[in-house]
Amino acid sequence: MKFCFNDKNTFCITIENNVVSEERYKRMLKRFEHFGLSVCKWPASTPNTLTDNFADYLNKNQMACSQSHVNIWKHMINNNIEYAFILEDDARFDKNWMEKLSEIENYLCENNWHMIMLNCSESTCELNKWVVAIEQYLSAGYIISLQGVRELMKIYKDCFHSSDWMTTRIQYLNKSYCYFPWLIIQEGKDSLIDPSDEHINADRNKVLQLLRQYNYDIKNYI
Repeated sequence: MKFCFNDKNTFCITIENNVVSEERYKRMLKRFEHFGLSVCKWPASTPNTLTDNFADYLNKNQMACSQSHVNIWKHMINNNIEYAFILEDDARFDKNWMEKLSEIENYLCENNWHMIMLNCSESTCELNKWVVAIEQYLSAGYIISLQGVRELMKIYKDCFHSSDWMTTRIQYLNKSYCYFPWLIIQEGKDSLIDPSDEHINADRNKVLQLLRQYNYDIKNYI
């Protein structure tokens, strides 16, 4: 298969009528323009617009973040969208992400698949190669198939969890894939879910440490 991304299947989640989000989305627009991407601006859910049941260990902002992803999954099912590229509004792209993504397209033609993770929480056992994803978190940038969405909705029909935790569960079906160095990393600032500087800095330091460990320059990301 050859991925074709457009404003019907490519969604960037961002909070509307929020100064910080507006600035984040302006930066995203420059990145989309750089890569010639046509994207649907998807309104993020808020604590006041929750419509589903969520695990009670999540705070309201975490529920709202997950609700945004769940709403896109439902949209895929309702509109029979074969696959979707889902982004949060703090995604930074590897300069060569499109070429690297193309390396797995022929494999996907011949095999059922659930998810392609462009943004992950850990390095992988092999560098510069697509491998089966296991226990890889983060959901700032991923491609998910309609089959993968249906698996998720079947598992979590009664109660949803955080989006990046739910997507780790379908990885155990061995139809999800990831790549390192990552094709997308997060900016690591202006978090609207967890505004703690300590949390943001810890995540960013981990990213920098892993990239440095494998001599991959942060400048490779737009």
